[in-house]
Amino acid sequence: MARFLCFACRRTITASVRKIPLPPWKESPEGATEWFERIKAPRMPPGTYAANHRPGEFSGEPPGLVVHPDDVRGMRLHPDTSRITGCCGINLLDGPNLVCEGCGAELAVRQADCHTENQVTLVTEAVILSYADD
Repeated sequence: MARFLCFACRRTITASVRKIPLPPWKESPEGATEWFERIKAPRMPPGTYAANHRPGEFSGEPPGLVVHPDDVRGMRLHPDTSRITGCCGINLLDGPNLVCEGCGAELAVRQADCHTENQVTLVTEAVILSYADD
């Protein structure tokens, strides 16, 4: 198994993950009336990641490495609150919204809004994949 580290300070930022093909988009929940009901189930199974370097032109997704939201470690929301926007949840419209807890480097985009997938997309240039054990 592998995990991702912050490129700048080498802090662990994900749980152990294995690579799989990118799953298709999840359908929006039908009959959802409350804001929290409109957020989709996570796209990725726990403990996995997938490359999405060429998202569709109109998909609204950032390019990068997609992981399950619960696999994120050592990151926090961006200190610039203008990066933390959304309708029913958090979206990606204002750039990376997760930073490294150790050094503050911009590492990922957290999506969990009514019009987006529910996932975390790591910025490829900001992370490294490590197969080393602690």
